[in-house]
Amino acid sequence: MDRRTATTAIASLLLGACGGGGGGAGVAAPAAASAPASAGGGTAETASAASPAPQFVARVSPNVALWGDSLTGPMGFNLQLLYPNRQVFNGGVPGETSSQVASRAVADTAHDDWITVFWYGHNNQTQSAQIKADIARSIASLAPGNNRFIVMSLVNQATPRESRGSADYATIQQLNAELAAAYPQNYLDIRSYLVGLADPNSPQDRLDQQNDVPPSSLRFDHIHLNNEGSVAVARKLQDFIASKAW
Repeated sequence: MDRRTATTAIASLLLGACGGGGGGAGVAAPAAASAPASAGGGTAETASAASPAPQFVARVSPNVALWGDSLTGPMGFNLQLLYPNRQVFNGGVPGETSSQVASRAVADTAHDDWITVFWYGHNNQTQSAQIKADIARSIASLAPGNNRFIVMSLVNQATPRESRGSADYATIQQLNAELAAAYPQNYLDIRSYLVGLADPNSPQDRLDQQNDVPPSSLRFDHIHLNNEGSVAVARKLQDFIASKAW
């Protein structure tokens, strides 16, 4: 071997040891590993080999949790009849204010990944700011990523104090409007729906509709719904859930 040939051979060996020269498979792997996946100069092979970023997947359940007061209980019973293949948790407690209901909802972790319905505030119905704050903290307590919740409008009483034209009527209407604006994709105006179910052949129902209160044919007192009224609410809620494909 002459001097020129020997020099060329030695240079080739050194170049191969340092990772230079032709792009053989044994060389390409270390180069790809040393370059971050986000580097602009990465090859197509490098990008495809990179692991995808982990995606957050929320815990979800097809079951339904209800949080509310005395209006919730009968409705929840009928909703369970409409969902024989799902569980319906009935968190309705008569007489509780929005803060009391919200505190129970926040403390509960067994149903925070369920479809959740908030229908409360009927025992402190003129405390709009408090009701809105309680609903907000109830929603915040749901499992991370669970946006399958429903805020139902407050129902006004069939009394002079809460009928159309009164101060409390205006307060409740404004509160419902603010809830609708705050949760446009999750709001169900059950109050207006009930008012619209008035029997046109019933003089009392027509009067109730004029006063913009749920009709007497769906109530057994000034605010509590009879079974027919509770069934109507349960069916409307079921329709809403179906419309969301939940």
